[in-house]
Amino acid sequence: MEIKTGKWKRSPYRLLRYGALVLGAILLMCVYKHIYTEYKDRDVQILASCVEAGRELKLDVFHIGNRDVKSCVWYAGSEERLREKKLCGYTPTAEDVEQFIRVEVTLKNGSVYEDSRYFSVLPVLSLNSDTAYEEVEKETDTAVEVSLEGPGYSPEELYQGTGTIHLRGNSTAELPKRPFKLHLDEKSGLLGMGEKRHWVLLANAIDSTLLRDQLAYGLSADLGAEYFMDSRQVTLIYNGEYYGVYQLCEQIRVGKNRIDIYNWRELAEQIAKGIAKDLNIAGQDAAAYREEFRNVLQEELERDMSWIDTGVFESAGLADWNAANGTDYPTRFTVTDYLDGEKIPEPTGGVLLELDSRNRHSTLTTAYHEPIGFADPENGETSKTLRAEIGRQIQTLEYALHSSDFCYHDSDIHYEVAEEGYCNYANQFAREGVSYKEREYQDSENDGKHYSELIDMDSLLTNFLICEFTMNWDAMKNSVYLYKDLEGLWSLGPAWDYDWGWGNSMYTLNTWYTKEWCTTSAYYANEAYYQTVQWNRYLIRDPYFLMLLWEKYQAIRETVLEELIRDGGTIDQYAEKLRPAAKANDARWGGCMGTFEGQKFDEGITELKRFMKERLSWMDEQFVSVESLRKSFGYYANSSLTWISEVDQASERGKVRIVVETEVPEGTAVSLQVNGTNFYTASLEDGKVVFEVPNAALRSGGNVAQARLKGADGEWLVNPDGTTEGDYTNAISNYAYFVK
Repeated sequence: MEIKTGKWKRSPYRLLRYGALVLGAILLMCVYKHIYTEYKDRDVQILASCVEAGRELKLDVFHIGNRDVKSCVWYAGSEERLREKKLCGYTPTAEDVEQFIRVEVTLKNGSVYEDSRYFSVLPVLSLNSDTAYEEVEKETDTAVEVSLEGPGYSPEELYQGTGTIHLRGNSTAELPKRPFKLHLDEKSGLLGMGEKRHWVLLANAIDSTLLRDQLAYGLSADLGAEYFMDSRQVTLIYNGEYYGVYQLCEQIRVGKNRIDIYNWRELAEQIAKGIAKDLNIAGQDAAAYREEFRNVLQEELERDMSWIDTGVFESAGLADWNAANGTDYPTRFTVTDYLDGEKIPEPTGGVLLELDSRNRHSTLTTAYHEPIGFADPENGETSKTLRAEIGRQIQTLEYALHSSDFCYHDSDIHYEVAEEGYCNYANQFAREGVSYKEREYQDSENDGKHYSELIDMDSLLTNFLICEFTMNWDAMKNSVYLYKDLEGLWSLGPAWDYDWGWGNSMYTLNTWYTKEWCTTSAYYANEAYYQTVQWNRYLIRDPYFLMLLWEKYQAIRETVLEELIRDGGTIDQYAEKLRPAAKANDARWGGCMGTFEGQKFDEGITELKRFMKERLSWMDEQFVSVESLRKSFGYYANSSLTWISEVDQASERGKVRIVVETEVPEGTAVSLQVNGTNFYTASLEDGKVVFEVPNAALRSGGNVAQARLKGADGEWLVNPDGTTEGDYTNAISNYAYFVK
């Protein structure tokens, strides 16, 4: 054909464009056919990942045309909510909460498709696994797909990925509602908490309120604890089945977003990475092998930490690989070659310890049989130097608490338990038959140090008040943690495991009493000898500690503690938010599985508040003054044979005049201890001594001066009242509290 006009001159391009359009249409039809073929047998998908009242749930049904739909039915639980003869969405209401919202689409050909989402007032954690809920084991990790969804959270605070779980806990692990340890494959700051892989799912099966642990952890934070475990309540769906309310909680662990102290595991990881990087691995799979070797090396370095002592690491894993594969990778390494010129630090800390008789790592058990072991690093005892150094520090602290003036002295006679005796249940749970023997012990580095120079005082006060307010059965007994950085003091904490607190434990009235100190209760200490020598029992012999305890209680009583129990306060606010989910949990599990078996949420909340109010009312009576507190505990026996007769703050500028008198003829000198760490000694003249204490030794506010009598040999004159040889020697002493 002859082309003559300009219009026709452009026509070949139009033909090309037309051909392209036709080809595109054909390709789209092919793609559509492929998608339809792929999806036609798949279930209907609810687009929303989580459910909110008032927000429409829409469907992803691209492969189903409305002409094929016979019915689209939405359910809340077993109740039908909406039925249409065409595809439709559904807008949940508040009446639908704590149920599965399910859609069922039936096609005209008889095919039925469905999908569901659980509608909760809480974030929903879904775990899917080939292992059934009841078959998850404690010693074996179970692979799971993890989905955490909830309205109002950013994508970074939610999770879609994989991980592992295993059973955790002790007595609670035997209950139908099971507690778990959750390990994510990727770090995540779940629900706004610190970014980590390691989490726990507390079932709170024995706590009808589901709140005791969460309240205790929050209380420790409000009292000023350096570290506390953050947590959130979630609804657990496992393999598509509802398992109730769980407490998603940070795991007690050394790390930047947990207990931020020196981390020996990170050092092991650095060494493992360095070794794996230096291995001469050839082939296209080198990167994968390198990562596999790194994991094996790190596991070995954490399992056996003797390289801290020797500076040398020998890998059995690489040796086995060589033997099996005919390779010749090196197996012996000098660890400092992989520390970028750094040295292995002196093993003076960077540890988290646990006091717990059930701990298989209780290798730091003290002279008075406190069962203490490494929690992190878990195998810290495999380093002889780390074990020896940490053991020495803990033992010195214990001896300071058992000392008459609460200071460690190399010159003291040191004891250890010879016989633990037995609990005489017929004699009001008194422990009888205990004996002690002398032992050799020296720690010149800490000679003369007061316990407050070894362990953080505020952590002791916080722990003590939480123990007493909660009346926790495990107080200073099990699940008690201590931590220390390479430098600085020990700290007691973080608080953990309080579901047996606030009157919720054991089949006995003793734990339901609100008018008794758990620290001094013989019943609370009936299980084992070490409970009779728990550290709080020595702190209450120290008037300085009692003064600080009294001050802290006064500071928090009308703020933190009152806010918990007042109408509309913390507990009521928590309960209001949790109630719909808690009632669903009650329906699923039948209520509490503990002492108050079958108790439901609302009754539990009422009883919890009643217990707290009665407990605080009684504690208020004991905390009227420092002296009323001393008398209430009854562990520090002062003597009427000596007394502080005068505290004159106007005697001389920059000094306070303190006069001590005594009727004890054999007394030759007086040791005056002011606010724990300030000591002054002077000889008695005519049964009297005058001290001029500089203002630098005093606090702005309350102060405690304690006078102890010494004999001609320079030793304490013993007050039989409050003294048990080998355990604690109470000197003839008295104290005065005064405000500067």
